[in-house]
Amino acid sequence: MSKKLFLIDGSALYYRSYFAFSRNPLINSKGENTSATFGFLMTLLRIIEDESPDYLTIVFDTKEPTFRHKIYEAYKATRERMPEEMAEQYPRLISTLKALNFTLLEKAGYEADDIIGTLASRFASSEVNVYIVSGDKDMAQLVNEHVFLYATATAKKKAEIMTADDVRKKMGIHPQQVVDWLALMGDSSDNIPGVPKVGPKTAGNLLTEYGSIEGLYKNIASLKEGVVKNNLIAGRQQTHLAQKLAAIVTDMPLDKELDDLQFRIWDMNIASPLMQELEFNRLANRLQALAQKFGSAEAFEHHKERLALYRLVDSHKKFDEFLTDLKKQSRFVFDLETDSLDFLTARIAGISLAWEEGQAFYLPLNHPDFVLKEAETLAALAPVFADAQVKKIGHNLKFDVSILEQHGLKVNSVYFDTIIAAYLINPAGQHKLDRLSERYLNYEMIHIDELIGSGKKQKKMTDIPAWEVANYAAEDSDITLKLYHIFKPLLQKYGMEDLFYRLEMPLLSVLMNMERCGIKLDVTLLKNLSQKLVQQIEDLKQRVFTEAGEEFNLNSTQQLGPILFEKLEIHKALGLKKAPKTKTGKYSTSEKVLERYAEHPVINTILEYRKLTKLKNTYLDALPQLVSKKTGKVHTSFNQTVAATGRLSSSNPNLQNIPIRTEIGREIRKAFIPSQPGQLILSADYSQIELRIMAHLSQDQTMIESFKHNEDIHRTTAALIFGISEQEVTSEHRRKAKTINFGIIYGMSRYGLAERLHISAEEAQEFIIDYMATYPGIQAFMQQSIEKARKQGYVETMLRRRRYLPEIKSSDRQIREFAERTAINTPIQGSAADLIKKSMIKIHAFISKEKIPVNMLLQVHDELVFEVDKKIADDFAAEVVRIMSSALALSVPIVVDCGMGKNWLEAHE
Repeated sequence: MSKKLFLIDGSALYYRSYFAFSRNPLINSKGENTSATFGFLMTLLRIIEDESPDYLTIVFDTKEPTFRHKIYEAYKATRERMPEEMAEQYPRLISTLKALNFTLLEKAGYEADDIIGTLASRFASSEVNVYIVSGDKDMAQLVNEHVFLYATATAKKKAEIMTADDVRKKMGIHPQQVVDWLALMGDSSDNIPGVPKVGPKTAGNLLTEYGSIEGLYKNIASLKEGVVKNNLIAGRQQTHLAQKLAAIVTDMPLDKELDDLQFRIWDMNIASPLMQELEFNRLANRLQALAQKFGSAEAFEHHKERLALYRLVDSHKKFDEFLTDLKKQSRFVFDLETDSLDFLTARIAGISLAWEEGQAFYLPLNHPDFVLKEAETLAALAPVFADAQVKKIGHNLKFDVSILEQHGLKVNSVYFDTIIAAYLINPAGQHKLDRLSERYLNYEMIHIDELIGSGKKQKKMTDIPAWEVANYAAEDSDITLKLYHIFKPLLQKYGMEDLFYRLEMPLLSVLMNMERCGIKLDVTLLKNLSQKLVQQIEDLKQRVFTEAGEEFNLNSTQQLGPILFEKLEIHKALGLKKAPKTKTGKYSTSEKVLERYAEHPVINTILEYRKLTKLKNTYLDALPQLVSKKTGKVHTSFNQTVAATGRLSSSNPNLQNIPIRTEIGREIRKAFIPSQPGQLILSADYSQIELRIMAHLSQDQTMIESFKHNEDIHRTTAALIFGISEQEVTSEHRRKAKTINFGIIYGMSRYGLAERLHISAEEAQEFIIDYMATYPGIQAFMQQSIEKARKQGYVETMLRRRRYLPEIKSSDRQIREFAERTAINTPIQGSAADLIKKSMIKIHAFISKEKIPVNMLLQVHDELVFEVDKKIADDFAAEVVRIMSSALALSVPIVVDCGMGKNWLEAHE
């Protein structure tokens, strides 16, 4: 059987790998863009897995000019320069390939194509088949009975191998005619000149009839008169030049024998730490599997991890022995397996615990094969969980602790949550346990789907025998412990210990209390509002149908697009030549697109229809369905590890996005009411906190003085940038100044400001120039923030929360400018997030210490919502204002607006 030699066009594969991830680049925890290296290795490993090559080499171009540049100066002159960000990744790719034992070739004065052509010509035989991995059509000239073009497999299709017959069928010519074909029609990618008016089809027809360029010119007189013949005659010299440029060299001087190209397996002692450094965890597993498949027994004897020892505690005797050991520990990891994600109603399938790496225990409480008695087991564990001297560690502890407390266990000394630690170390990406295991431990965990399945056939954990669950559950605790040992020193290294131990971890108990408390809804009010909207939505729908002259599915983009842009031609009505389309060629009817056409009456009706439909579906109809049967309240989940800025988010349901500026949104807020008679809803809201933090961070004296004198900052800004007195400032002046003030925080460009203010980009630029002249400290702060991000790769909040911004060095202007805006905004918005978290912790401590009848219900951006007994409402409000206004020391006063009422709307107004 013939052996296989794979020749990889490394330069082509590098370009392809980089651009495959250009929209969503892979950024590791150190801020390094590893996209191109990852994509390149993915392709290589797929080839090795699928083809088991005997020989393999990767060939690259060099920066030096080739002989083709010497005979034709404009050769490849039209090619764009390699993006800067791509060039930065090249050294990492080369060092990685060398570390993994791959043979790399390049030669000054020649292209990768020439090296590949020479190797293919030299080594192809009945004993060795050569496979060229390249997407370049030029390579087809090399194909023969022992040389093939190889298109790598993808997720959707198998690898394709192109033979000489395939070349003929696809291109209409034989491989030996490819050079002449390229010379006749030219090659725009290489800037090879062709004969004018001769395209692929004409070139193919000429070669089919005359065999070659030489044959064509010998018989040029017989060619039909016309522009093609004239151009061929006029361009004869140029055509022969093009032949030389297009022909791949097959006999260049190259000191390589076949054995030099032998595929050599990598050393896992080198590969494992390298993959861990790059954070290519799944690739590490594939490298290991291939090393085992192709390597000798000696080569594969790399460092072997100790096999984990996981124990199923399936008897009272084993439990007593386990409990004796547990009571000796000063800290331990625990993790729950449950039959539901609803902490109020979930049953505990079992509990896993670990205190030494590589060892863990699983206590089965509710499984079909056998169980420890739940009540007795939990009662025996209760003193250990309640012991404040024993530190508790876990992953997503808020969920597990909440469930234990629902089952009567008090958990004290909640010390370290690995999901929060991972989020602080790098807020980007996912922080699920299996992803962190792959990233930091180079270890792929058991997938939950392997146990419970997925979709309609999905089982509950309580339906599965304990012996099947034990390894999966124990692994969770073991991996969490290993991550704890990694994250703890990293938090210290990054100066995040205070942020973690004094802010994020204490916040856990605050959020658990809020989630457990829930908030009461006036369900009748919501249902009445929903009924009211039914008719309004129907009226709006009929108005659209009337404008359109026909009925259709208003919720279908495929039906709406043609109505708007073909039948009504709304873009033409507004003086626009083309209708907006998506990348797939369909009409775009997104809200952002339609807002551009808001002047057209039908668009306003559609936007209003969508707004009311969304409110009805998302809140009016959905919220009553989410009221817990157990408590009669809605219990949202507050997420600490989602927003990169550090802000909390809310889900199931999201109570942070209820609009306040619309009438319906305000009516929805009316439905949030106190849970007991004699209580009020109290709302405490930071006033202009992000502007105040910007004043503090920038140390702009004009803005600081304005806040110190309790001036209306938007009115003051308007007076300064418009050059008028504050008495002359109109509501329109103030509105524009407010837009600029907040736009600056978010790094708004002149185009964004122009769109907001409905003015030209030139006018917007004038406003920005005037604003920066008015507040020079802010301009300096913005520039410094961008420079810091460029220099260190991240920005920080006042409490040292980090956000990495590798995109700030991108050669793509849009990506780079987004990162620059983020560099300005994150220290401000992130510090505001840290401020309100500190306030929540202090207020919670005050409520607990004084044992006052108050519940903290919601956190919505810069606002806290409580339910409080009427008798103490005023005193409590004063204490809330005091705590919130002193939670962080700023150069300007912190102002808190407080309101009370019988519902959230009244309290907020």
